[in-house]
Amino acid sequence: MKTLVKTLADSESLGIYAADLFLELSEKYIKRNGRFTVALSGGSTPQVFYRKLVNLYADDIHWDYIDFFWSDERYVPFDHPDSNGGAAYTHLLAPLEITRDHYFPAPTSYKHPPQAAMEYEETIRHYFNVPTGIPAFDLIFLGMGDDGHTASLFPGTKALLESRRLVVANWVDRLKSWRITFTYPLLNFARQVIFMVSGGDKAGIVKEIHRDGLRHPAALVQPSHGELHWLLDASAGQGLQH
Repeated sequence: MKTLVKTLADSESLGIYAADLFLELSEKYIKRNGRFTVALSGGSTPQVFYRKLVNLYADDIHWDYIDFFWSDERYVPFDHPDSNGGAAYTHLLAPLEITRDHYFPAPTSYKHPPQAAMEYEETIRHYFNVPTGIPAFDLIFLGMGDDGHTASLFPGTKALLESRRLVVANWVDRLKSWRITFTYPLLNFARQVIFMVSGGDKAGIVKEIHRDGLRHPAALVQPSHGELHWLLDASAGQGLQH
C-alpha cells in the first residue's frame, strides 16, 4: 500500500485538488480498462468537489465511461435531504446529465435494511461479474467523522467485524438509525481510495491515525494492493504540522 497525504489551504482548494486527481485517474483507468468505476461518499465535504468537477471539467472528462456507486447510504429515500445518493445527484449527476444506466444507488425501500444490503451486494457482484471473491473498484471516496468513523463503519458497531460480506446494513445506536455500508474487505480491495477530510474538529483524530492510531475505524482502511490518499484542508491537517 502506498499512502499519500496532501494538506490544502481550505475546502475550496481541497475540492479543486480532488477534481484534478479525479480527471487524472479517470483518464488512466478508462485507457486501461475501457471504464472507470467509482464509489462516492456522503457528507458535506464532497459537495465542493462535485461543484468543481461540474464547473471545471464537465467537457474534459469522458463521463460516458464512468459508473458510480456509493460507499455508504443513510436509510432514507433517494430524494430525501439526508440521502448521500440524492446529494450527489443534485450536485453532480444531474448537472452533468449522467444517465440512469451509469449510477447505482443503494436501495432503501425495503422494510428490513439487511435485505437492501444483500441486494446492493448482488448488484455490485453482477456489475463486476464477480459471483465470489471481491471485486476491485478503481476509486472509492471516503470521508471521516469527528468520531473516526468512515463510510458507515462507526465505532462499536457490528459492521467493523464483518470479514466476508461486501455490503451490510449497520445499526448505529447513537444515531438510532440504519446505514448501508461497504465493508473493509471491499474498501481494502480498491485500486485507489481517497479520503477527503475538512474541519478542525477532525484534526486530533487525523493526527492519531497518522501516528498508528488503529483504534479508529478510518485507520483500518488500508488498500492491500492500491494507493491511499488523504486530502485534508488546513484545519483538519493542522496536527500533522508539528
